[in-house]
Formats: sequence, C-alpha cells, structure tokens
Amino acid sequence: MAMCNIPSTNTDPQYRYKMPRLVTKVEGRGNGIKTCIMNMGDVARALKRPPQYTTKFFGNELGAQSNYTNKEGEGERAIVNGAHDTHIFQTLLDKFIDKYVCCENCHLPEIDMFIKKGNIQAKCMACGWAGDLDNGHKLAAFILKNPPDETGMNLASQEAGGKVDKKARREAKLKAKEKGDADDDSDADSANEKKEKKDKKEKKDKKEKKEKKEKKTKDGDDDGEAKEKKEKKEKKDKKDKKEKREKKEKKDKTDKKEKKDSKAKKEESNDEEEDSDKESTGRKNDDLSFDDAETKKVIATLVSFVESKGGKPNANDFFDELRMQQVSQVFDHKVRLYVAFEALCGTSMDAKEVASKSKHITKVIDNAKMKTPDVLWALNAYLKANPGSAKGFAMVLKAAYDEDWLEEKEIISYYNDDEDEGEPGFEEGKKQAAPFLKWLETADSDDDDDDDDSDSD
Repeated sequence: MAMCNIPSTNTDPQYRYKMPRLVTKVEGRGNGIKTCIMNMGDVARALKRPPQYTTKFFGNELGAQSNYTNKEGEGERAIVNGAHDTHIFQTLLDKFIDKYVCCENCHLPEIDMFIKKGNIQAKCMACGWAGDLDNGHKLAAFILKNPPDETGMNLASQEAGGKVDKKARREAKLKAKEKGDADDDSDADSANEKKEKKDKKEKKDKKEKKEKKEKKTKDGDDDGEAKEKKEKKEKKDKKDKKEKREKKEKKDKTDKKEKKDSKAKKEESNDEEEDSDKESTGRKNDDLSFDDAETKKVIATLVSFVESKGGKPNANDFFDELRMQQVSQVFDHKVRLYVAFEALCGTSMDAKEVASKSKHITKVIDNAKMKTPDVLWALNAYLKANPGSAKGFAMVLKAAYDEDWLEEKEIISYYNDDEDEGEPGFEEGKKQAAPFLKWLETADSDDDDDDDDSDSD
C-alpha cells in the first residue's frame, strides 16, 4: 500500500509519521453517482481519528451527503455523493489533519483530542501545548455528539445502515467526559469532598460552640475569653489551610517542571542520536525557499535571541536555540547552517564578521560533521538571499578556509567541475569566488615549485 506523510504536503522523506494514500472509486451514474473511499478505515486509524469524522468532514466540505458503514459481510465503506477525484479528497484530508490532528505549536500529529466544557480541545504529547481545536466548523457539532475515546477513536458501534447506536453514543460521551474533564472532575470531586467535610466541620463546630456557650453561660464563664479563643482557632485554621495550599502548589509546579525537563532531555537525546546516524545526503535541496515564511520566521526568532544577549550569545546557548528551531520546523543541517549565517552575520556578512562568530559557526558545523560541499551550499544560499554581500564573498571563503571549515581540493572541485550547478546561488558564488580560487591554485603551484627546487638541491 502506497504511503505518504501526515500531512501529504510534508515532503521530508525521513518523516516518521505516515499514512496510506487515499484510494477512491466512482460508482453508479446519473443522479445516483457516488464516490467510494476504499481505505477510509486504514487512513483514519493511521491518524488515530474515527473514520466517521473524516467521512463527515468530506461531506461538509463538498456540500454532499456522506455515509460511513461497517456492516458484517460488507466491511468498511465510506461513501460521498457525486463524482470526485482522489486528489480533491487528499487535499481535504490535509485540511482535516491541520484542524484536528496536528499540534498548533510543533505541527506534529501527536495531539490527544477530547471534549471539555462543551468544547473540542487537545493536548500535544510532543511539546505540551494544550488548547481548543476548531469549534466553528460544521464537523464540530458531529464530534460533540460522537466524542472520541481515550485512544482518539470513536466508541460508538455501527448498526445496520451505518447509524450510531444511541446507547453506545451515551457511553462514548460518558467515557470521553471522564477523560476530557479528568482534571475538572478530580477538582470537582475534591471540591465536593472539601465542601462536605467543611460543612460537617462547621456543623460540628457550631454544635460544639453552642454546647460550650451554653456550658460557659451556665458556669458563668467570660464571653470575651470564648471569643478570643474562637478568633485564635480561626486564624490557626486559615494559616494551616494556606500553608497546605502553598505546599501543594509548589509540589505541583516542581513535578510539572521535572516532567517537562525529563521529556525535553529525552527528545533532545533521541534527536542527537538520529543526527549522529545521518550523513550529509547529496547536495541538492529543494526544501529551502528564500521566500518561505517559516524560514524567515525562524531567522527572525534567532536574530531576536542574538539581540537579547547583547549581540554576543554563548556558542552553546545559540546552538541549543537553533537546534530547537530545527526540530520544531523540520529542516536539514545545510539549511540550519544558512540560518546561522543569517542570524549571526545579518545581511552583509564579511570576513571580519565570520571570524568574530567562528566559535558559534564551528559548533554548528562540527555537530553535524558537515563536509566542504555542504558548507559551500550554505554560503551560496546566503549569497543568493543577500546579493549585497557579493563584494566580500571571496574573503568570506578565505576566512572559512582559514577556520578549517573547507578543504582546498574539495573547494576547487566543487566550483570547477560544475557538479553542483543549479543549486541556489551556485553561479553567482562561482563568479565571486574566482579570485579566491585563483589564489588557491597559485598557492598550489608555488608549493609544487618549492618542492621541485628542494629536490634539485
């Protein structure tokens, strides 16, 4: 079965979230023509969403009647009235994924959907984001009537004809409410218990006070002393409650922080292991677009970070921030190095600026064990994005060569053999690198002459 990324607009071949491609078939003719989605169940299970949701979403978006059934003997059938091409359904499925499957923050399909306070909400298991999903879409009403279970799938069973069993629906709502409102329920239960205990205690206190008052009145005790004791007791009770509440809040914050730090360290460790196993693959990169809004957003974020550190961030801190952006936005090491040049050197990079930021750039290059062609790709990409830096490009190459980021033979081979022609900024980079290439070749010939002279001597 052909597979694609979740969503299909993600073209990263290493992306680990996959789903089957939709398979459709047009049946009937005339007024009775309809489109059958053959593998709706498999696709929905890959998304961890009920197939009823996706089928209903298609019908809402196309303005057509839709139906999902799972009868014995027939198997799963998803029907949408009218004749529709497969690519239309795939486009609509990507829209559904964006609204109800992917996290708004990290854009990974790792959110758990649940119903809370009459709204469709979700929490991301990857980055911790929590919030509302699209409650304004027509599908929202259907989801509220048929809530998902703790796995994200629908508990409601299918009767003949594809109608949802009302009893199963009630059970699904109850279980979804137990999951989605777990915090609220626990808080409510706790509040109810506290209220009951408080009421009992108040009744008991009133009774005791009444008995004491009657006894004191009978024994001729001073009312002022009783009032003073009462005030002291109330103050003590308030103080104890406040201390308990503060201890509980402090413990909850500590637990959340430890859990978050542990998860972040685990993800970072996994990412670094994956990075160390990957070698730089090829020199063609179609992922980076210099007009891409996400790329500019990442650069702007890194520029703000550098400015917040007074323009001189610690090399390790800068790399950690850059790496976090790479993980969340999913781009390769060559694009990461290009973003580092933009963030550290601005739009007019020269040899002096490169030398001053050498520790930061060396950290980025060494972490990925980048080769000469990959570093030259990032420099050419920077030149294409910033044509005004062309004048000093040859000296930038010289500075990179002095920092041991580039190997002499590979530089000459890269530009002279034209193996990488067509990469972003290659032609302009080759043109501006001519003085530096000439210098390298001259230095080589001088070294050869020196060797010949020594041999003759």
